[in-house]
Amino acid sequence: MNLSFYRLKKRLVFSGMSILVAAAMLLVSCTPSQNPSGSTAATISSDSATEESPQPTATPAFTPTPATPVQLQVDPADLAGIVVRFVHPWMGEMADALASAASQFSLSNEWDIWVEVEATGGDNALLESVQADLDEGNLPGLIAAYPYALAELDGKYFSVNLTDYFYSPEWGFSPEAQADIPAVFLEQFTDEGHLAALPVASQATVLFYNQTWGQALGFADLPGNAEGFAEQSCAAVFSNYDDENEDNDGTGGWLINQDPEVLASWYAAFGSELPVSGEILFSTEGGQDALGYLKDTYSDGCIWLGRRPEPYFYFANRYSLMYAGTLDQIPYQAGWMVSSGSTDDWTVMGFPGPEGEVMLVDSPGLMVTADTPENQMAAWLFARYLLSPEVQAKLVRSGFSLPVRESALALLADFANQYPQWAQAVEMMDIARPVPISSGWGIGQWVLQDGFYRLLQGERDDLPRILEDVDALVAELETREQ
Repeated sequence: MNLSFYRLKKRLVFSGMSILVAAAMLLVSCTPSQNPSGSTAATISSDSATEESPQPTATPAFTPTPATPVQLQVDPADLAGIVVRFVHPWMGEMADALASAASQFSLSNEWDIWVEVEATGGDNALLESVQADLDEGNLPGLIAAYPYALAELDGKYFSVNLTDYFYSPEWGFSPEAQADIPAVFLEQFTDEGHLAALPVASQATVLFYNQTWGQALGFADLPGNAEGFAEQSCAAVFSNYDDENEDNDGTGGWLINQDPEVLASWYAAFGSELPVSGEILFSTEGGQDALGYLKDTYSDGCIWLGRRPEPYFYFANRYSLMYAGTLDQIPYQAGWMVSSGSTDDWTVMGFPGPEGEVMLVDSPGLMVTADTPENQMAAWLFARYLLSPEVQAKLVRSGFSLPVRESALALLADFANQYPQWAQAVEMMDIARPVPISSGWGIGQWVLQDGFYRLLQGERDDLPRILEDVDALVAELETREQ
């Protein structure tokens, strides 16, 4: 596959604070003493759960203090009439949910801020839209994107460090609300105390697992580690060879998925840290262990490459005991189970390594474009609203995402009952880790994918050289971008 195409499609860089913007923008990039906090209980009181929802209240008198960062010294009265343009890549029900949230915010917020939403329908289309806006000097106030994608823009895009906004007693999240956001979601966008974006609709990369078939193969439990994964994959392959259906010969075990997030999940499961920011090296001990394990299991004939572009048929018809995917695939798989007449029970699990499981989570970030303090504040207030528990619950129902606010779970009890696989992923948050957002990952994910394909076609002994080549090419491509 063409590497430059994929780099155009997904590569992003973190658009940090520019030294070219005015002194107000420079102050935005200053790092406060606080850092994003971890999470606490799964639910909080209803009063705390709704504190970010816009409610008509009396506007307090504006009294800035010397300790207030300049970008936060905004008179609430000056926000009236500001129109925030919000651009995002989603389509379908997710786009509808965001449009509904923008309408509700516009009609009810106390500052008379109005939000206009543009759904571009994909990551490439979003980049094209932002590029056109950049050429015209009319950038959106709020953009939902992975903070390594905007490197392809012809020109400079500057986003705002949101740390001061996040902790502001007047404009930010209360201590209770901060604790209600699982730390892993903020980690993805935090670098040396700078918060590049807010998470909004986090997805998890998981393994779909057929429990009924696994039990029929003699396994009472899910494979909890790498050894169990290989054992169950091999047993499924042998079972399909032994039945009378010749069409399924050579299938049965894990259906190989070469998506970068899947490969990163295996890296994490084998103890290899892929840093959220900074240099990424793939030729590590954990990386060699992870890809070497997959190559060995593939050589043993226990994991296999499918011909269909989607995994749903294979899983519903017992061609695959396991496959890797994301939570938004749950309704599609449920539909395939029904249409195939399958009554098998199935669930999701993390990626098993030598000592347990790991689940990677990933979200587009809500990035505020550098502008006047008033325009930045208006965009921030809408971004904050999108993280309210009520809005988060609606986004979960639309896109099968993980709620960024734990208190939103109290609003999703019926959803959890209807989709127990999604509920199982929520229960696995204690093993969640963030996917990197660095430029190194933006480039390196596709180089790693190519390296893994080479490994499957080559010899096990080729692995060290392949990963060294991957690191060398990533370094070269990063140098070209500088």
